[in-house]
Amino acid sequence: MKKMLKNQKGFSLVELLIVIAIMGVLAAIAFSMFAGVLGNAKRRADERTADQIAKALSLYMTDSGDVNLTAFEDNSDPKVIIRQLQEKIAYTPVDEEGNPVGDEKYYGPYLTPKEGDTPAYENFAPQFKNHLGYKIVYYPSLQKADVKPVEEGNENGDEVGVFNGEEE
Repeated sequence: MKKMLKNQKGFSLVELLIVIAIMGVLAAIAFSMFAGVLGNAKRRADERTADQIAKALSLYMTDSGDVNLTAFEDNSDPKVIIRQLQEKIAYTPVDEEGNPVGDEKYYGPYLTPKEGDTPAYENFAPQFKNHLGYKIVYYPSLQKADVKPVEEGNENGDEVGVFNGEEE
């Protein structure tokens, strides 16, 4: 009988089940940690993209002097602004009455499309699932822009605001 027990090699069923259970618990913990890391990376990527858009818009305002973004097709829609920052922007300076002063000049592109050569909002769209779009606030007197991702639960969604120095 002792000879039979000594010749048995391998693991018992109970030992195998315990090892599989431990591996399952470790995999569940690792998966939940990975999901959190991936979400944080996407959130930070959206914040960096927003900073990049803000710098591009501020640079355009400084280069062209178009502090009210009149050269944009729709300066109240962030999607249009972001798409046009990926293209050449034609701008003719105007005086206070709206009369053209000088020749039309081209500025940009200030953003390089990430996916291919075609300018589109989707190239800079938020990646994090809770970000709905971007809020752009520009300051004509400072020739500066701020861009922030819009969080889920914000009923305004994408929007553009102008801050002229008065309290909001």
